[in-house]
Amino acid sequence: MTARTGQHIVGMLGVGTALAWALVASAGAAQPARSVNDGVYTTAQAERGTKLFDKTCTACHEPARFTGAEFTSAWTGMPLQGLFDAVNTMPEDNPGSLQPQEYADIVAFFLQLNEYPAGADELKGAAEALRAISMEPRKP
Repeated sequence: MTARTGQHIVGMLGVGTALAWALVASAGAAQPARSVNDGVYTTAQAERGTKLFDKTCTACHEPARFTGAEFTSAWTGMPLQGLFDAVNTMPEDNPGSLQPQEYADIVAFFLQLNEYPAGADELKGAAEALRAISMEPRKP
């Protein structure tokens, strides 16, 4: 092996190591920092979500559709943004017609329906905030 070849291998190892650390760091960053069990919405927000749901959703949906083991298991392990994005496709005749915060209020209502704890801060209707919260089974 020549000095030049040796430098090339060392350089490649350095790049490979940097890429490996970047992948580890980005994988860590992609993991939600909080869970729905951490009180990610307020009671007042869920009440607003209840009113919005009653006004805009009950023509097609019953609240029971968004509660129970089947509902939570469908979203378990995913960032809360997935549920938010699904809600944002409604109402069917005018998808995305509510403000992002109103959709977050409806998600808060769903969390309350499933007996997740309320907290001191409102759930924000922003992708970055929603990606940082994972949907998990409710802790007893």
